[in-house]
Amino acid sequence: MTNSKFIFFSLAEAKAKFSKVIEESEKDDVVITKNGHPTSVIINYEKYLKILNFLDKVWDLYLLDVGDPSLFGKLNIKDIFNEKDD
Repeated sequence: MTNSKFIFFSLAEAKAKFSKVIEESEKDDVVITKNGHPTSVIINYEKYLKILNFLDKVWDLYLLDVGDPSLFGKLNIKDIFNEKDD
């Protein structure tokens, strides 16, 4: 587990204080809320790269465990996050 904590900003506050939001994201995760509900997170770029690297490794391990990825049709990492191809 990380020692990361969350800093919350409303959307209006984040717009007005964007430089501060970016500054805060260098040390803590920043959650942007809209109508009181969390909608987005701004994280440090290095942390983002680590997350992507971790996901790539987990995906590779998953494929190794499956043995033959063709058994699962066209399943890919985008499917895990319900991303749509543009």
